[in-house]
Amino acid sequence: MTGLLDLKTVQGTLEGLAIAEQVSSNRIMIRTIPDRIPRLLLIVKNILRCDHLIQISAVDNGQTFELFYNMTGPHRTVLTLSIELPRDRPEAPDTSEILPAAEIYERQIRDLMGIEFKGSIDRKRIILNEDWPAGEYPLRKDWKPQPGTFYGGYCQEKT
Repeated sequence: MTGLLDLKTVQGTLEGLAIAEQVSSNRIMIRTIPDRIPRLLLIVKNILRCDHLIQISAVDNGQTFELFYNMTGPHRTVLTLSIELPRDRPEAPDTSEILPAAEIYERQIRDLMGIEFKGSIDRKRIILNEDWPAGEYPLRKDWKPQPGTFYGGYCQEKT
């Protein structure tokens, strides 16, 4: 498989686990639910030959969070797997056993957005200081520094 993946091939391979749509000539968006991500990543990696994780990114939509797993392979098609997470309990499956490179992205997302990855072994912070206040996630839309709180080298002054 050296040419671009086509939408029909991707849809046929997904086995009804997700909805796929072509967003550009070399990009296909795949939307699913969180519990299906490990199985879909295995399918995308092993059958569709997307063996390179480009990145995992997180977006705060105000009401929910969304995770995007961007992958590619020798065919040069970018497949983006997308899941939506509830704001009151943002959890997604840990995918680092399937894609070892996912661990660093998951740790960054946990630090900055507060999204937990079920099954993750390494709980150490990777971006924020270890003394960063618990429960404060600086990339969330509703986050505001609290007056008098120490933020790893910086103290928000009381007004």
